Amino acid sequence: MPSASYQAILGMGGFFVLLGIILIVWNKREREGYYNSILLTQKDIKESLTRDPDRPWLRAWEVGGKISLIIGIMLLIIGGILWLVT
Repeated sequence: MPSASYQAILGMGGFFVLLGIILIVWNKREREGYYNSILLTQKDIKESLTRDPDRPWLRAWEVGGKISLIIGIMLLIIGGILWLVT
């Protein structure tokens, strides 16, 4: 395989790692913003403090970020190994 293929694998790995970090940070900001805003307007403070019922769409960014981070790290490892072997 030409070295351009290894560079492409490493580039995709770096992109997915960066995307994963951005999504995890975005999720943290969205979740804090949502629960802090609802605390001021919510009549039922118990729901805000216990976060019950849980909002699954708030976890979607976190799950997507973790998946992207795992894929990115795997691609970086594979690309690095292939680059070092040849």
